[in-house]
Order: sequence, then structure tokens, then C-alpha cells
Amino acid sequence: MSHEAIVFRHARTVVVRVAGVLLVVAIACVATPVFAQIPPEEMSEKSSAESPAKQIMGDWVRYQDTAKGRLMTIKQHLGDRTILTIYDPNQKPLVSYRSQYKVDDSGSVPVFRYKNKVVVQGPNRGAKDATERAYIFRVDDGKFYEVHGMLPGDDKQPQLIIWERLKDNPVPKQAT
Repeated sequence: MSHEAIVFRHARTVVVRVAGVLLVVAIACVATPVFAQIPPEEMSEKSSAESPAKQIMGDWVRYQDTAKGRLMTIKQHLGDRTILTIYDPNQKPLVSYRSQYKVDDSGSVPVFRYKNKVVVQGPNRGAKDATERAYIFRVDDGKFYEVHGMLPGDDKQPQLIIWERLKDNPVPKQAT
């Protein structure tokens, strides 16, 4: 590969990463008015009353539209472990993972760290991954915002995932 091709490839990688960071910043700027609608006294009362670890407890849901229909993903935070299950449009489980997690709220933003992921249902049932992964997060007004790719050492594109608190679970809970 020529020197020019290597330089171009490196420059393209830098541009793509900067564009990803700018996208996350733009999303944060657009979301800021939503956060700004919460009076400061409520925000401080909420943050002092409940730790980030307690705020994430319970069931969360998000939906993804695909060529095969709308998939539903339910994530359950159960103290020190998570169960994440993806359902097809007929609410049949496609795949389910279990992992251990902990919340690190010692810094300026809380960090969700998870490891020891095990596939408990699906084509790769029994597969294990001990790798620790982490992302920053925020819980606000019934939504759980995950921001991946922003911690030191993250080499993936920044990504924002938004979950909603699940009030009425349409499928039976998984066995813990």
C-alpha cells in the first residue's frame, strides 16, 4: 500500500471518528432542552435521593424496526446482574444474554460496567465472554440513556441508545 493510501486511510478514520463524536454532541445539544425542563431542585432531589445504581433497577425496553418486523428488546437490571432478551414481532425470544454488572458513580458521570456475558438462549447458547465493557449513562424521566464509545480506550464509534422504563411487560419474566 502506498504512503498516500495509508495517509488517506488514516485521515478517513479520523474524520469518521470526529463525525461520530460530533453526532453525539449534536444529540446532546438537542436533548438539552428536554433536560432543562426539569427544575434544578427536582434534579438535585432525585440525584441525592437515589443513587445511579438504584435508578437503573428494573425493566427497560426499546424497539427496533427491521425488514422482518419490529423487534423488542427487554433489559432487566436485577441488583448485580442483567438479563437482556430480544424478541421477534410475535414476542418469541430470539436470543437472551445474562451478565454481571456494577455501577461506578465515583466520577463526574456514572459508568455502567458489565462482564461475564453468557448466552442463555439462542443459536450460541452456552457461549461465554468474560470481557469487561463499559459505557456512561444517565437516567431521566423514565428513560435510560446509554452512551457507548466515549470512555478512554473506547475504539468504537460513539453510539446513543435510549431505553424506556417498562411498566407493563407483555411477556413473562425470565427465570433469574
